[in-house]
Amino acid sequence: MAKQRFFRSNVTPIELRCSKNTNACYGKHTHEEFSVGSVDCGQSDYFNNNIESKIEMGSLVIVNPLEVHSCNPTPDTNWSYKMLYVCPKWLGHIQSMVVDNPSKKFIPFSIIHTNSAELYQQFQLLADSIINNVDQMKVEEESIAFFSNLFLNSNALDIDELNLTKVNITKAHRFISDNFKNNISIKEIAQHSGLSEYHLIHSFRKSYGITPHAMQIAMRINEAKVLLKKGHNIVSVATELGFNDQSHFHRNFKKLVAVTPAQYKG
Repeated sequence: MAKQRFFRSNVTPIELRCSKNTNACYGKHTHEEFSVGSVDCGQSDYFNNNIESKIEMGSLVIVNPLEVHSCNPTPDTNWSYKMLYVCPKWLGHIQSMVVDNPSKKFIPFSIIHTNSAELYQQFQLLADSIINNVDQMKVEEESIAFFSNLFLNSNALDIDELNLTKVNITKAHRFISDNFKNNISIKEIAQHSGLSEYHLIHSFRKSYGITPHAMQIAMRINEAKVLLKKGHNIVSVATELGFNDQSHFHRNFKKLVAVTPAQYKG
């Protein structure tokens, strides 16, 4: 039985459509959003920009706003896919961080699909984060990172990395350290560090080996260890440190400490 589900991010203007085991067919159509989608199972007949293609599992389709397109299952195939629908204005803002584009208007992609394994995997991670809706900062971070990489790789642009100083990254780290318990955003960190969101994520990872979100989680877990050793209740520790629920706290604690909070508390 076909299963259609929709998920909407509350931090980025993105809607996710998940379709499993479907044979639904779409006529040639257009929409105002930019869209990018993955074939997760089966094979599809993809039409875009007067070009017909066969798209298989592991590929991403890329559809600029108002482009006439269709993507339908090849007959007698078990077809599943995910599709992200994105506000072009927001996407133009992301693109302006990557290339010299003062207008911040969306720049159409030059290709209609990609077989990049890296982009496919990154797409799936972003989709999972939107579906689970556990951490707003994680969704925001992964959205910016994915669409920046999609733009860079799909347009094959040779862009010189900006000469960013260590001072900016240090400011970002200090802001996270001062606010790691709070529900801060990538945009806030970027504003306090004097960087664009894209360059914040890119340069922060280059300097520290992890993303701003991962740094925030690491700081929370370090503080959790201190509080647990003092005898604080596990539930209150999770709440005080800004985790959405117990499973979120438990999962991240075990990932970084290799034991559960209860085992650590003793």
